[in-house]
Amino acid sequence: MPFIDVKYSVPGDRDLRPQIAAFLTDATARLLKKNPEISAVAIEQVPGASWFVGGQSMAEHRRATFWVAVHVTRGTNVKEEKSAYHREVFAGMERILGPLHSESYVYVVDADGDSYGYGGLTSDARAGRAAR
Repeated sequence: MPFIDVKYSVPGDRDLRPQIAAFLTDATARLLKKNPEISAVAIEQVPGASWFVGGQSMAEHRRATFWVAVHVTRGTNVKEEKSAYHREVFAGMERILGPLHSESYVYVVDADGDSYGYGGLTSDARAGRAAR
């Protein structure tokens, strides 16, 4: 049940949302072992003139960049899985977006099971763990 929040910027105005959603859903299933049937992805394309690094816009840098935050339940992934996810997402996004600015981000958000959920139930409730 991960929620994947994506922002990206590329030179020009290419709509890459379908490719990004497919790639991230697949990578999240393979590397973080999350069910792709209940993985949600929200994607926003940010114009290069509106994304700044070091005081310069991405339009000036002439590079692509991205922010990917995947929300998962705390304790469901180990450090090695998260590390592999970071590496693969960075490489995959570069394949999709083109040359990346090094200030492109992946964030695996470990949310507490008593706070995170979907469909009106927390992760703890879905797993049958008693609320405290």
